[in-house]
Amino acid sequence: MQAQQEMELKAQVSGQITAKYFKGGDNVSAGQTLYAIDQRTYQANVLNAQAGLANARAALANAALNAERYSTLYAQNAISKQVLDNAIMQRDQAQASVNAQEAILENAQINMTDTSVSAPFSGRIDTTALEVGNYVTAGQTTLAKISNTDPVFVQFSIAEPEYLKLSSAHDNSGAASLDNLTVVLSDGSTYDLKGTVAEVNRGINDNTGTMTVKALFRNPAHRLLPGMFAHVQATAGTKKDALLIPMRAVVELMYKKFVYVVGSDNKVTMKEVTLGPSVGRFYMVEGGLTGDETIVVEGTGKIRQGAQVNPQPMTEADLDTTVDNSATAGKKQ
Repeated sequence: MQAQQEMELKAQVSGQITAKYFKGGDNVSAGQTLYAIDQRTYQANVLNAQAGLANARAALANAALNAERYSTLYAQNAISKQVLDNAIMQRDQAQASVNAQEAILENAQINMTDTSVSAPFSGRIDTTALEVGNYVTAGQTTLAKISNTDPVFVQFSIAEPEYLKLSSAHDNSGAASLDNLTVVLSDGSTYDLKGTVAEVNRGINDNTGTMTVKALFRNPAHRLLPGMFAHVQATAGTKKDALLIPMRAVVELMYKKFVYVVGSDNKVTMKEVTLGPSVGRFYMVEGGLTGDETIVVEGTGKIRQGAQVNPQPMTEADLDTTVDNSATAGKKQ
């Protein structure tokens, strides 16, 4: 699982931490103050820049008056063109000084603002060894890592054959049109909210033969965390009149799959079957059965080809019971 947004918070100014307003693992809101860095030097820089700007503006006002005065005198042929040009140049230089001082003040104010470190977005913040009194360096010290955990990405891979089945079932749109995705967590529990596909890789990986897919799941209770492992379940499509048999009815011999079919004389015959994907506690049958047979579900380990059995019907609810030693038969689902 991955956070939809994840970011390392770096110190933008150097100085000692004077306050810390969170604990590791807290859920923080966008704009919430996380740290305060000693601002005394930066406050002094702002005051100094403000004074410098005030001086520059006063010099500009004086230079502008001189330029205007000399312009009038030049129009009266009282001064030379050189004197006027010098006055205009001094006015322009004063204006440039004002612009420079404004930039210095803006930079000082930015640094002052950066002494207060806020969360850039809402999410969960990690633990950190930094505490009040620690010195941080601009652009180098990582203050914390914050992750947006609602929603979260669940990244998984699908094999090429599965992708082709999805494309066929979803009008060639493949994994991109999957919805109602289910996440089964590592403890076997099922997450209660469904997900949808957010991103699909452009192609099949040459080394693994799989395609990477990212699904998006809402996570308002923050139950899902970055780094967790889970299984993703998806429906590839609906197959009408599919033949399903309980997994417990299948016998494997020499890498082949068989079921015991009960004849009209109550004798069993082993019949090879071709199985498709699993659906819950069932296998989808792709070949070997027609759908009218009675098959043995329980007691397959106690019977052999041609054995006489006394079949007892069973229901789907019986699949939740423990396996016994008697032969129990059921019609295919």
